[in-house]
Amino acid sequence: MPAHHILFGFIVSIVWGVNFVVMKIGLEHLSPFLFVAFRFAFVLAILFPWLRLVKGHMWLIISVGLCLGGVHFAFAIMGLKLADNVTSIVVIVQMHVPLTLIMAHFFLKEKLSYWRGGGILIAFLGVLIITFDPTIANEKIAIVVIFMATLLYSIGAILMRKLQNVGVLNTQAWTAVFGFPILLSLSLFAETGQIEQVMAMNWIGWGAIFYTAVLSSVVGYGGMNFLLKHHSVTLIAPILLSTPIFATIAAIIVFDEVLTTRFLMGATLTMLGLAVIHLRDWWKKRQVVRELLP
Repeated sequence: MPAHHILFGFIVSIVWGVNFVVMKIGLEHLSPFLFVAFRFAFVLAILFPWLRLVKGHMWLIISVGLCLGGVHFAFAIMGLKLADNVTSIVVIVQMHVPLTLIMAHFFLKEKLSYWRGGGILIAFLGVLIITFDPTIANEKIAIVVIFMATLLYSIGAILMRKLQNVGVLNTQAWTAVFGFPILLSLSLFAETGQIEQVMAMNWIGWGAIFYTAVLSSVVGYGGMNFLLKHHSVTLIAPILLSTPIFATIAAIIVFDEVLTTRFLMGATLTMLGLAVIHLRDWWKKRQVVRELLP
């Protein structure tokens, strides 16, 4: 995996980590389904020029659009709204890593080596140290809802690996096509006062929507789709284990949370696990090059 692709993966992880804080701020201005409906409306407006029908792939595109678009986000935003502690949500979201790797092993035949599996385990233990909090036990409904969102994302990631020769921006545009009507319908059915909420919006609310639409969706999901089309799930998924680190840093900056010893220990362990995975792959490639050189 090229170094610039690894770096880009971490940029996506930073964007998604900060997104937890941004979405929580956005929910102070709009009801959950309406907030995400606006997000998809922005994404669709930006990516509409890249929207194309793809012969022979539309059923797969529809499946990806539903998993990574409307249905996934409907569960995700409700879980975030129901949770009092953002940290507990980050814990459950990281379950997409083992779920995705297990699915990739069975459905994509992507082998999970002992070395890479060990690195993932070390990194995941670091995530647990950072994000585990006793209050998570009191948020059972939020946990179930977020787990469903995480499961849908893992399924979408596997389907994305099967979606070859389809542009990243086109895929993201189709995700918005399916996401917008689903979330708007849910808002109209389950929420009230939409017009009043929009009229009362200030620059912070609009900024939150802009961030989630442009950075989290277009740059984040678009970038991750790009990486998934070029590399195996077993290489991409571990990078996302660093997302809680950046989410915690964002929470410290925005909400003045204290940088604890637990966070420093967990962050170190997570980065160590990621280093084990990627340094091992780099070393193996270096050995192959040496063998091929005269």
